[in-house]
Amino acid sequence: MLEIDTIESLDALQALAPEWSALLARTSLRTPSKSPLWQLTWWRHFGARRSLACRHEMQVVTLRGADGALHAVAPMMLTRRPGYGPALVRELQFFGADPYVTQLRGPVCAREHLSDVGVALATFFRSRKGHDLVQWRGMAPGACATAQGERQPALEDIDSCLIMRESWDAFHGALPKKTRKHLRKSRNDLNAAGVEIEFRVATTPEETAQGLAAFYDLHSRRAALTDVARHPDVFAGEAERAFLNDYCAQMAGAGDMRIFQIRVAGQIVAARLGFAFGDQLYLYFSGYDPDFGPYSIMTTLMAETLQWAHENGVALVNLSSGVDRSKTRFRPEMIAAEGFYSVRAGWRGRLAFAAMRKLRGGAAAAPERDEGPEEAEAGELAGA
Repeated sequence: MLEIDTIESLDALQALAPEWSALLARTSLRTPSKSPLWQLTWWRHFGARRSLACRHEMQVVTLRGADGALHAVAPMMLTRRPGYGPALVRELQFFGADPYVTQLRGPVCAREHLSDVGVALATFFRSRKGHDLVQWRGMAPGACATAQGERQPALEDIDSCLIMRESWDAFHGALPKKTRKHLRKSRNDLNAAGVEIEFRVATTPEETAQGLAAFYDLHSRRAALTDVARHPDVFAGEAERAFLNDYCAQMAGAGDMRIFQIRVAGQIVAARLGFAFGDQLYLYFSGYDPDFGPYSIMTTLMAETLQWAHENGVALVNLSSGVDRSKTRFRPEMIAAEGFYSVRAGWRGRLAFAAMRKLRGGAAAAPERDEGPEEAEAGELAGA
């Protein structure tokens, strides 16, 4: 039997951080959005904001075993719409209701405990009042049926993970022949054009601040392309940049920030953000100079990054949320998670869910869906 409690203040959440960090360190998949640092920073920048449209109230759920040890954390909040006056919709959801910034939302616990945690949370929420519906993310397969929910493909996710081998040569040799050919071609095209590249990894606070400035520019330039798969400019807004600057500065201060870069003649032409969690590396959003798209520069950056990971004791590289060719060519482990709504019985729940369907353009269309950062480039889409 798990003992369940709720945290409703920032001070109490900060007090939980050491236990939460220890719990995360014991999990097999350690991602930014499951860390207390990300969630505390997110709450300050997004969760604590109030508007006429909506406001959030902290409802973080902790689950402890009989011995008092922290078993799981569900970083959740109650979102009221509108933000003031009588609420039409009262929705429980995980931290991360932002424009694509937060990936892989859901409970924090060991993978083998996720199913039991889901059952405990569903039972707990059914016994509580004050909300009309629950938006679930990152749940174990089968959780939707257990919670008597409505499946929502837009809330489902896939995490792509690569297990590192004993060496880069062993990892490279085990790749599909087509992938090895693509990696070789991307480097040969650069050599044939006389382009000399330099691979760097920014880690210090000073390097991180400079690297983020270049990243924002490259990310925006990639988003502006119209002849390749469209990507949103996730960090176009001041709030999104303020959040990322804050989080990355703290990660750099702790020695856990990585910005993987390719430079040509001293200029950064490709960059991808990375976050270290012990012996695991999480690869976040990227950007590149469109002039180097025909050379598949992001493919070269990925190869350099994976080689660096093998040489620096990384055991697992998380390629982040979503599925695209830049991930699948490396044959990662695909870890699926369910997403769905559960609605409280009664007229309020039915009315709230109908309102959310209308607000989000249909039950399957959630505006805050976490899109994985794809990396396909012009050369790749052309069959290079």
